[in-house]
Amino acid sequence: MWTAKWILDTYERGDGAVRSDMYMVYRELRPYFDEIETRLKKVREEGSIQISEKPAGAWWAHCCRLVRG
Repeated sequence: MWTAKWILDTYERGDGAVRSDMYMVYRELRPYFDEIETRLKKVREEGSIQISEKPAGAWWAHCCRLVRG
C-alpha cells in the first residue's frame, strides 16, 4: 500500500488534537500511526533518563571548564 509521506509527517509533527483527528480519518494508516507513537514515546523516555543521570566524577561548569568533584 502506498502511503503519502506528508500525512505521516503531519501526524508526527502535530499536537494531540491533530493526531486524534488524523487517527480517526485515516483508518487504514493506524498501524503506521501506532508505530510513530511508540517511537515518540521511546524517545521521550530515553530523554528523561539521560537528563536524570549525572556523572559521578567530573562535570562541566557553566563557564565551560571541566571541574573534578
